[in-house]
Order: sequence, then structure tokens, then C-alpha cells
Amino acid sequence: MRADSSNLDLLRSVAVTFVVVSHLLLGHSLSGEGIYHTQTLGTLGVLIFFVHTCLVLMLSLERQATKENGYHSTFLFLIRRAFRIYPLSIVAVIVVSSLAWIYSATPPNGRAILSNLLLIQNFTGHGSIPRALWSLPFEFQMYLFLPALYMLVSYQGKRAPYLVGAVWFAAVVLVLAFWMLGWNVELVKFFPCFLPGVLAFSLRRSARDYWPAMLFLLVAATAVLYPWMVARGASATLLSWPICLALGLIIPRCREIEFVWLQRAGRVIARYSFGIYLVHGPMIDFSFHYFKDMPPVIPWLVFFTGTIGLSCIAYHVIEKPCTELGRILVERLMTYRMQQKGNA
Repeated sequence: MRADSSNLDLLRSVAVTFVVVSHLLLGHSLSGEGIYHTQTLGTLGVLIFFVHTCLVLMLSLERQATKENGYHSTFLFLIRRAFRIYPLSIVAVIVVSSLAWIYSATPPNGRAILSNLLLIQNFTGHGSIPRALWSLPFEFQMYLFLPALYMLVSYQGKRAPYLVGAVWFAAVVLVLAFWMLGWNVELVKFFPCFLPGVLAFSLRRSARDYWPAMLFLLVAATAVLYPWMVARGASATLLSWPICLALGLIIPRCREIEFVWLQRAGRVIARYSFGIYLVHGPMIDFSFHYFKDMPPVIPWLVFFTGTIGLSCIAYHVIEKPCTELGRILVERLMTYRMQQKGNA
């Protein structure tokens, strides 16, 4: 399985679509209480991101280890991820905070802004700026564990899937223990959602004998049933764990999609998905608040045009150059380290 898999691109595209659709429905007061819990559709999109990101980063660690003859550096890995995540998130926090200070009666204070800039608001308890930023601290903090998990999987060979499954089960037990003891479960409840991405990596050499439709039928069925069950009182957190586990089990078993138009669409949306994720919320607030008295087509046109335009700008002006800068820096550090070893 490759990190540039068409299946993974399309899966990421579906995930960001779920998030955007959920927030659009909520923005139009369509919460679906008692019938279809609209917010949970967005949560599903984030869960897919968690599994997808862990799998892709495990593949990235494998490439890094291959380049360095089996050696991998947690420090270098985190540098690349920081250059990928922080620049765009910092710009988003600064822009949204500045607008809030100008137009909002209750702008965020300095501590809240600093927490968001550092992506530690899940520790400090401050609200996320913008709101969609809530998932990034959990994601970045999970990066700290991935190099160790990669080593665990690499050294276990064929036993790796069973070991990762045991770690997943232990994570579930840990979260439930926190829950029963009345401890703060918020910091650990997503552990069982990230680990299936590691499980998918451990199964990457499995026979790919499922049609790709199996994966996306699972996602479609979950998009219907998950919010429906939550609307009827089921726990979104408890349901999230088997959902992510199912994704981790099926992703590596599916063949690649063959429809060229789907491959291209998935690739394009996936490329701009981080920007879409961060800018769509502020664009919803802007479009449907300041243009609410105009013909209905106008706010929708402003929303789509603004979201697409800002996402493209964010990618080409901030995300891509900074990601490339991180790559160059890491390669130079790797070269320097190898030269030092050669001179030793």
C-alpha cells in the first residue's frame, strides 16, 4: 500500500465533505435531534481523518527508515509534521482571532489565542479558534507515539496485527477505566480511534481481494447509521471505536479504485482538504450572516467561491511551501547526521 493511494485520497475527500456538510446543516439549524444527529456526521469525518492520517504517517516512517537503512528519527519526523500542520493553523488562528477582536463582543483572550497557536487547547480547556481546530491537538499529540508504534510493528513481523489489536483493546480498557473512575476522559478517548490506522499499516501486505466499493459502502452505511444511533441515545464515543477498527481492518484489503474521474476528484479534494477543513467554518459564518438578506443563491455562491479560493491560496502560499521547507530541512539534517557518522 502506498501513501499516494487513490483509495486514501478519496477517503480523505469523503471525510472533509462529511465535516463541511455537517457544519452547513448545523448552520441552517438542521441539527436532526431525535432523528439524525447532524453533528455526528462531522465527527465521523474527523474519525476517518484520524485513521487515515495514522496510516499515511506510518507509511511515511517506513519510507524514512528505508532511506536511512532502517534508522528513523522521532525528532526529524516531528519536524516534518510541525512544518506541515503549524504554519496554516497559526495563520488561521491569527486571522480568525483578529476578526473576532474587531467584530465580536466577546473576543478570545490572550491565553486562549496562545493555546490555539500551540495546539494545546485540549489541555488548557480553551475553545478552538476556528472551531474546527479542536481535532488538531489530539492529532499532533498522537504523532509523539507513532515512531514507537512503528518500531513495534516493524520488529514483530507477522505477529504485528495481533499485537496492535491487543494495544487497541488495552486502549479501550484504559478509556473505560478513566470513565468509570470519573477521571477526565477527554484527553484519552481518541486513542482507540487512532490505533486502527496503525493496524491498517500492519496489514499493508495483506491480499487485496475486496472491491474498493466495500470500503466506501462501509463509510456510506456508517454515515447513515452512526448519527441515527446517536440521535437515539447511543454514545458517540463508544461507537467511534468499532467504527475506526472496522476502517483499519478493511482499508488494506481493498483494491484501488479504477475510475479515473474518481481518482482525479479524490486527489484534488485531498490536496486542498486541510485548507477546506480550516476555512469552511469562518466562511459559513461570513456568507450566511452578512448575506442573509440577499437572494438565497448569493450566500451559497459566496460560501463555495470563498472556501474554494481560500483553500487554494492556503495550500499554494502556505501549506505546500512550508511542507517543502520542512522536507528540505529534514533531508539536510539527515545528510549532516550521515556525514558525522562517516567521519566517526
